[in-house]
Amino acid sequence: MILKLFKAWLKINPQKFGKNQKNYFSLKWRSRNLLLLSLVIMLSISISATAIASYNFVKGLLLDSLKQQALLKAQQGEDDIDNWLAIRKTEIKTLANSGVVRSLDWSLMEPYLQSELKRLQTFLLMAFATPDAVLMNTPGDRLDVRDREFFQRSIVGETIAADPIIGRTTKQLQVQISSPVPSKTGTKPAGVLMGGIPINRVIEVVSNLQQGKGSYAFALNSQGVPIVHPDTRLIGTPERAAQSFLNSPNPRLAEIAKKMVAKRTNIELAQVDGKWNYVAYTPLREANWSIALIVPQENIESPLQALNILATVLGGLLLVGLISAWRQLQLYEEIRERALISSHQAQQLSKTLRELQNTQAQLIHSEKMSSLGQLVAGVAHEINNPANFIHANLNHASEYTESILDLLKLYQQTYPNSTPEISELAQDLDIEFLAEDLPKLMTSMQVGTKRIRQIVLSLRNFSRLDEADMKLVDIHEGLDNTLMVLNHRLTATSERPEIQIIKKYGDLPEVECYAGQLNQVFMNVLVNAIDALEAASEERNFEALKSNPNHIRIQTQLDKLAQSAIVQIYDNGIGMGEEVKQRVFDHMFTTKPVGKGIGLGMAIAYQIVVEKHAGSIEVDSTPGCQTEFTIRIPLTSKK
Repeated sequence: MILKLFKAWLKINPQKFGKNQKNYFSLKWRSRNLLLLSLVIMLSISISATAIASYNFVKGLLLDSLKQQALLKAQQGEDDIDNWLAIRKTEIKTLANSGVVRSLDWSLMEPYLQSELKRLQTFLLMAFATPDAVLMNTPGDRLDVRDREFFQRSIVGETIAADPIIGRTTKQLQVQISSPVPSKTGTKPAGVLMGGIPINRVIEVVSNLQQGKGSYAFALNSQGVPIVHPDTRLIGTPERAAQSFLNSPNPRLAEIAKKMVAKRTNIELAQVDGKWNYVAYTPLREANWSIALIVPQENIESPLQALNILATVLGGLLLVGLISAWRQLQLYEEIRERALISSHQAQQLSKTLRELQNTQAQLIHSEKMSSLGQLVAGVAHEINNPANFIHANLNHASEYTESILDLLKLYQQTYPNSTPEISELAQDLDIEFLAEDLPKLMTSMQVGTKRIRQIVLSLRNFSRLDEADMKLVDIHEGLDNTLMVLNHRLTATSERPEIQIIKKYGDLPEVECYAGQLNQVFMNVLVNAIDALEAASEERNFEALKSNPNHIRIQTQLDKLAQSAIVQIYDNGIGMGEEVKQRVFDHMFTTKPVGKGIGLGMAIAYQIVVEKHAGSIEVDSTPGCQTEFTIRIPLTSKK
């Protein structure tokens, strides 16, 4: 740049350096022009250095934004696979906690799992492995799986998606989703439930990850072995095991594979397949796998061509004048601001997506609990004020009544000979009866208002709207408040007989729990028991109800060994069959007619007890006879 300016200056003033024109070489002229040239050169150097630095800075910001977009694309694929795996894990975990699987009887499990295969239409097979690693699957095979990852991790309590392997039964690449089967006693799993699913969904998501021509994606398992790759020769077969990218002859690819196995997230420039590519990689949350998106360098850096043109124009403008420098500075600021906004938006989008995923599962349940608590607390508040007003004034009314009656007696004693009109009215009113019955009437009204206040207090305690945090509470108080709220369904009417409540409360300490949510569990279980007894009343005759009256027994006791409180709720209703018993905690499952139930009550109760309190809820029932729910809540929160 400096050399060009100097040559241009020479062309403008060639005569000044001619050998035969020495008059032009005056000291004054040379000093002035040299000073001007020096200023031009220094200003050009300063502007050029600033322009070069600005160019590199803006280029770096734009490149970071473009790279972030490629990384976000890979993370979107990761979210898609994670959501899919999370659903499969939930399905297997739900089946592992079902009564049929927990029976550990393969003759019962096999037809049940076969029906679940048809219903879910996702799994290739399902299998149950005993603690000594003997596996029985739905195709009828019995295998030793002590060397399988799914068994080794689930037998110690994990619900996992294992690395894809060639199945011994299916002879095809599959993902094994497994969950421990809870033991009825103790904490060690009673076995492992596994479901094999084809890897087609992962292949579909990874194959659709692209960013421009020549881009592609692949996925590695926890050992760096490719499980999805456009080059099928890199995927293992029953005859030939796949080679890990950790041992790749390409050092950069091996280094990136090592970072992927270490569950890191980044985008790097590396030479892959003989070309320079950007490699964006991110790990999965639901499995020890990673996804990488390969994008040719020109796909990401092609938008920077506009910036290169801008730099060329800036250099040309420096030759004709420095006036346009301020304009270029403004353009630089605008580009820099857009680049920062783009980068910020990409980060905010990624953060928002993760927050939505964490919030979605809690939204429905929180909304229902909040609505119920506000409704109950609102009704209690509205009733409480007039009830307190009546109750407080009844005392004064009783005193006034006694005073008036005393005055009336005094009048009768002082003036025994009353007028005929007074005697006739006293005889019509039956003054003696009124004097005897009116205090009894006031006492009855006081008892009634006291009952209303007790009901209001129970409603407020049941809602516990101001107790969203975990705290120490008396479970017996929660049970009594729930029974008070349901009292209208327990008393006898013209359509149904009375439901007796038998309490056998043990000596329980206060339990650390979410009080309002635990009351919701009691409410849901007791409502189911009342519905069952009402249905039984329609089927039983008078003699049967007389010999075996409808009743609900509530029993509590302390399990000192497990440090947990046990609540058992028993009813002698219609009971439930084996199929209903296995699905009683499933979402949207109900046996009630339309308009009377939507199948969320027991599912919410299961979620509150198991997920919120790390406890357990079990059901035991005999069709046509009885049903018993057993709820276990740890005395101290494990969270």
